[in-house]
Amino acid sequence: MRIILRVLLAAIAINIAVGIPVASATAGAQQDCAKAEQQVIQGAEPKNWASLHLLFRRFGDCDDGAIGEGFSEDVAQLLSRQWSHLDALSRLTASDKAFERFGLRHIDATLSDDGLKVIANNSRLHCPTGEKRFCQLVQARAQSSLDELRTNSK
Repeated sequence: MRIILRVLLAAIAINIAVGIPVASATAGAQQDCAKAEQQVIQGAEPKNWASLHLLFRRFGDCDDGAIGEGFSEDVAQLLSRQWSHLDALSRLTASDKAFERFGLRHIDATLSDDGLKVIANNSRLHCPTGEKRFCQLVQARAQSSLDELRTNSK
């Protein structure tokens, strides 16, 4: 009987020991998401691709709801206003394909019709040399999002 009790107590102790780090990690992630949400609320937008990449690395796991919409706005602003700095984005995405997927995913139907048109036009009419693949991906996402906006507005 004592052996069973010891085994049972040992199993409980292991479960508690394993559960504590998981709870701490979850609490840490929730705090990070709360910080990300606060940045979105305060309107802190990245000024360039490097600063967006830092936000992605820090808060990419929080990519949902208001935070996700904030990321979409950030991507749209950078693609619209800093198209001439696409080389900086290209350098970042060359070493971080998850960031490329993140950026493309945020060219979405939460953006304005006008914003999506600017992004589509930039990618079609002003594609830098050597960026044809990425420009095609951006244009396809922008067009798909425009089509989705038109479908949803009917």
